[in-house]
Amino acid sequence: MKREGRYHFSTKFYVGIVLVIFSLLIGKITTIILLIHFNDPFLRWTSAIVYVLTWPPLILGAWWIGKEYSTAIKKYFSYGYYHQRIKHGTKKALTRTREKTLALHQKVKDDWQRRKEAKQRRRR
Repeated sequence: MKREGRYHFSTKFYVGIVLVIFSLLIGKITTIILLIHFNDPFLRWTSAIVYVLTWPPLILGAWWIGKEYSTAIKKYFSYGYYHQRIKHGTKKALTRTREKTLALHQKVKDDWQRRKEAKQRRRR
């Protein structure tokens, strides 16, 4: 599930998000229709039925999202997660420091050598 420090969720998770958004959107539209056309019995009952029918997708979507997201969140609260992150970060910093130090050492060495050669040329 994890790659390059980011979490990638399953298709079920994203379908759950779509279900929740769709359900909330349809629920709000039917609520508005119900309030605007409250005197029309056909639209009132149709809106109420559609509103009630939006609850199962909402619950299912929330279940799918919550189950997978809670699994991902648990990793943040585990000791192992932080141990691995710190270990990885420390190795990365050590490697980068070593590379930069060697590059700086080589630069100073080359500069020192050039100065030494220039000094010898001036003496001749």
